[in-house]
Amino acid sequence: MKTTLLKALLLATVLILPGCTADPAGEPGDTPPSGEADPFTKVVTYVECLQEQGLPVKLNPGDGYTMPKDTDPAAIEAAEAACRGVAPPGMYARPSAEELDRYVKVARCLRGQGIQVADPTLEDPQLRIEHPPQNLRELQEACEESTG
Repeated sequence: MKTTLLKALLLATVLILPGCTADPAGEPGDTPPSGEADPFTKVVTYVECLQEQGLPVKLNPGDGYTMPKDTDPAAIEAAEAACRGVAPPGMYARPSAEELDRYVKVARCLRGQGIQVADPTLEDPQLRIEHPPQNLRELQEACEESTG
């Protein structure tokens, strides 16, 4: 059983891109430095780092990355901490209240399309999708458009 983790810039869309935040500047993965690699290259680098840390992560271009649902949460936390420095811009930024509201609306829209996804929270703003459909990207884009 796999879970797709849609994080900032993993789909090259604004679904969960945190944008401007109140978090302190200068933390890796929080702001996009100029002259850096394109977002997809950053995702590849991040996924490779997670794999080097022992996580069974699989890159799915256009759909983020997946790992088995039963992956040890402590192992995930340790790998994410080790790889934070190579994380894509915005990966660990905390969403604003407005952004979180938009993410929740997108999650509700996706549920209306038959996709099982819980509402994002400030503590866990990622959309975690069980059994992502082939047309996830199209559904996501339509939901983003309809929720403004």
